[in-house]
Amino acid sequence: MAKVSSGLSLSTNYFMRNYYANNRDVIKNSGRNDYTKIELSFEDSRALTRASKRLLNNDYGSETDEKDNDISDTTRSSIEAFVTTYNNAIDSSKTTDSHDTKRYLKQLKSLTSKYSSELSEIGITVERSGKLTVNEDLLKTANNSKVRKIFSPDQEYSKKAYSICGKFNNAVRDDIVSQINGKGLHINIAL
Repeated sequence: MAKVSSGLSLSTNYFMRNYYANNRDVIKNSGRNDYTKIELSFEDSRALTRASKRLLNNDYGSETDEKDNDISDTTRSSIEAFVTTYNNAIDSSKTTDSHDTKRYLKQLKSLTSKYSSELSEIGITVERSGKLTVNEDLLKTANNSKVRKIFSPDQEYSKKAYSICGKFNNAVRDDIVSQINGKGLHINIAL
């Protein structure tokens, strides 16, 4: 995990490039048009696993901190990139035929819905479709204690989200391998 010295903020773009390190073409909508849904689903699920791990391992301070500052710009950027990656994964996987992929997608949406109240306190709204939207003004003023309640390593949401994202990625990978083996297809990804 990259450590950031004080005074330096990392952008949402930085985190998106990090999350999609294996295939940066799919970060932008224009690049996504060249890929099939299963290819996008794989890249998005892999990126979402990285994003959830990043949030799980971030330092949000401790509960005993006397000063509960607003979150850093870097933390805000990593959360915004997580939301974008989450939404990409929802979009690219919603038409899958894979039972396992559907199951993990449903589990992730259900878990996120369960924490919609806590997420809304930091400016993240869970839409009816299961996708997330960010209120940037609320997120900018969110304090560490509220973010810690959702994303710190000892919280249920962060632990379960990371676990589900890993299983989701494995299910998509298994689906790709089965399609390659069964139909002799060519898939444009790097496992």
